[in-house]
Amino acid sequence: MKTYASQRGIALLTILVMVALATILAATIAKRQSNSAENTGYLMRQNQSLLYAKSAEAFFSELLIQDSDNGNSVDHLQENWAKPMPSFPVDGGSVQGRLVDESGKFNLNNLVKANGNEVDDLARRWFEKLLQRVGLPAELSQAVIDWQDTDDETTGAMGAESNYYQGLDPSYLAPNTKFHSVEELKLVRGFEGKNYDLIKQYITALPEPTKINMNTAPALLLASIDPSVDVNAVEQELKTKQADLSYFNNVEDLWKLNAFSGIEQQNKADAATWLDSKSSFFTAQIEVVLSERKRQFSSSMHRQDKQVIVYSRSLAPFK
Repeated sequence: MKTYASQRGIALLTILVMVALATILAATIAKRQSNSAENTGYLMRQNQSLLYAKSAEAFFSELLIQDSDNGNSVDHLQENWAKPMPSFPVDGGSVQGRLVDESGKFNLNNLVKANGNEVDDLARRWFEKLLQRVGLPAELSQAVIDWQDTDDETTGAMGAESNYYQGLDPSYLAPNTKFHSVEELKLVRGFEGKNYDLIKQYITALPEPTKINMNTAPALLLASIDPSVDVNAVEQELKTKQADLSYFNNVEDLWKLNAFSGIEQQNKADAATWLDSKSSFFTAQIEVVLSERKRQFSSSMHRQDKQVIVYSRSLAPFK
């Protein structure tokens, strides 16, 4: 009888273990199915967001093409392309965005000429004055030049080549080529942390040398033409022009502002080389909200010969 009872106890225990294992297995399968469904849903929303972003991108491209077709050779902030795209409802969310004129900023790739080893002194002088305007040493231009030029010789006391960056933790090499993204500047000597934040809104990194559009450039960038210019005075005069729906047709219109009346002739001549009233490079900043989740996309656009080419895209947040 004891043997029989013992066998029944073992059988019952075995059944309980099997039931427990089956329960664990079923829960694991259910969890995996739930995760799979959630991952599938995430990928579907991500793909849907990307399609909506590309639609907004096509909308902005068409705006830029229409602007070219209008025959106006001047680009300014009163035009349709400069107006934000209002929030557009879509299934499960919304899409909105705006175009940012990259031609209204200082192009870091203006500093070194196409041969990769010759500094453009006019661009360097303006960049150094911009550095001083935002509260940074002018000598930091040396490190920015060394980041791009093809040699391994430091430009000056604040220059930095690969031997400097290899001593950092983590270490890396200077690319010795043009900037592909303005965020690269964070890696350059002297632009760590807050120093980069001081200047980031005034600079860009475009694939070819570009002039600065006076109509879309911020007041501080224009004021950096000459140390004697009052940035507040420039800002007020720019606001007045926008309120009057007027803009700069050429460089001479800029010099007519009272804020620039006393600048040095050399600074005026230097700046005129890099000033323009047209724009060719833009960034479309697009925000898609689906299922209460926000996603941001950036598309870099080049307008040329009444065509718009998207030459890079980014999923990094821009706010």
